Amino acid sequence: MTIQSARLRISTPTEPIAPGRGFYQLEEDALYVQIGAFAPQHRFFSYLESEFVSLQFDRNARLIFIEVTLPRRGWKVDNELIMPSMAELADIRWLDFREAISEPQLTTNKTQTRLHLQFTHNSPWRSFHISDNVILQTDDNDHLAAIWIDDIEDDLAGQEIAAFRKQLLRRHQSA
Repeated sequence: MTIQSARLRISTPTEPIAPGRGFYQLEEDALYVQIGAFAPQHRFFSYLESEFVSLQFDRNARLIFIEVTLPRRGWKVDNELIMPSMAELADIRWLDFREAISEPQLTTNKTQTRLHLQFTHNSPWRSFHISDNVILQTDDNDHLAAIWIDDIEDDLAGQEIAAFRKQLLRRHQSA
């Protein structure tokens, strides 16, 4: 069964904004977006996916990883693509798991450093930071409308994402 739009529970934030970053794996033609550091309480538990997009969650129903397997040459280019200017902080929990989702429309900027995943035709009502480079938008019923990923970095052989993970681990261990 394919759900049209994932349901979300949005509440007051309980933690600081998580680090997050997109890394385009050149040899795989895939985008990997890590949100937060991997830790025992922050590991894969469930997912929502379409043919080209996988959203992965931890045990607490928080988004921890996004994978886009449609090569960026297949993303629509929009030279006017602008991130939402205002986004709130929130604790966002996903209420749907292990389901197929509708294929989002993927739009990128000219330099392919930004990606907009549009999951529904409903107009976004609110925007939330789920990491420092990832913004989630909802409709007026708290259903997923879109995800924005900014500051995407080209990565060869996983070197950049590995360095990012090491940096997060050092930061987590010193905290």
